[in-house]
Amino acid sequence: MTAPVAPSESGPAGPGVRVRRPVVGGRRVADLVATITLLSIDAVVALVAGWGIVFLSLGFGSCTAPGNSCDETLGGVAVYAGPVLVALAVALAIVFSVLRLVRRRLAWPIPLTGLVAVVVVFFGALALVDSAITHGI
Repeated sequence: MTAPVAPSESGPAGPGVRVRRPVVGGRRVADLVATITLLSIDAVVALVAGWGIVFLSLGFGSCTAPGNSCDETLGGVAVYAGPVLVALAVALAIVFSVLRLVRRRLAWPIPLTGLVAVVVVFFGALALVDSAITHGI
């Protein structure tokens, strides 16, 4: 059973249908501006991190030096999966941010979390590549 709706709550869609509040006020505008700014920063950081992970593969040039050994499988997984995970983190941040903005909920923490995820993926790939290359001398 639904609760009765007061006549003041009936909107243009008909009685009993609640109308969403319009997006007004400082908090909504600030959330929208912060979300768009953080998503833009996410995109730039993801682009830099993705290319940075690809450039980590240049470290495998030292594998032919005497005394050095490399686990090319581990390094390859890090170099190829890293940019994919970065793109996935940013795509999920964009999708969930837009969904929260449409539902008029606080959205700025989502791109901030996406930014943290991109940084974690980059440093995880860096650690994997670093552990895959062993310098002998």
